[in-house]
Amino acid sequence: MLASLGAEKENNTEMSTAFSRRFVTLVEQFAGGNKRQFAQLTGKSPSHIYRICRGLSRPSMIYLEHLYNLFAVDLNWLLTGEQPLDKPQGQLQDELTLIPKLDIEASAGMGSVIGHEEVTEQFALNRRWLNSHLGVYSDKLAFVSIRGDSMQPTLLDGDMVLVDLSQHQPSKDAVYIVQTQDGLMAKRVQQRQNRIQVISDNPDYPSWEITADNADSHGIAGRVVWCGRSI
Repeated sequence: MLASLGAEKENNTEMSTAFSRRFVTLVEQFAGGNKRQFAQLTGKSPSHIYRICRGLSRPSMIYLEHLYNLFAVDLNWLLTGEQPLDKPQGQLQDELTLIPKLDIEASAGMGSVIGHEEVTEQFALNRRWLNSHLGVYSDKLAFVSIRGDSMQPTLLDGDMVLVDLSQHQPSKDAVYIVQTQDGLMAKRVQQRQNRIQVISDNPDYPSWEITADNADSHGIAGRVVWCGRSI
């Protein structure tokens, strides 16, 4: 009896170790091996991701479904290690788009975001999820980190947001990345006839406007379409 229990425990340990190795492969593929960034991207705490990678915990089915939606992960492979025979490897690559993470603290003054910002990492997301869940069809996308508390409670310090860099005109009341002489800022933007209202969701910070008088030193870099946060 004790021998059978020991064998069962050993088999479970081997399965858990194999699963954790495959999970580590996901972290390497989609977050460059950065477990903290993978946690932020997928809405989990870094400690939870560390435990899964070490074989000390298993993700819930809800989380696995979330991974499928984000990355088009083959859940059968993740759970069992079996590779599909009818799906070429290139097909998975076609379903993903690589999105750079930019260092917004490197920004100073005006200029194009792409090409002037330092790319620190890259993440791969499922094109189908971007289309169906976010309504985003542009390939001009980037992740940036939020600093400060001016957009609380909508955005918190340390949040990672996905920005559609093709949207330079505030067509609706939404959160945008605004270019200023002091760098890039995440702000709520509202179009008002001949001016643009720039609002901080935190009432402790004043609102201001982009008008014809200061338009040369301010601009819209893109719209924030998604936020990733560790919980």
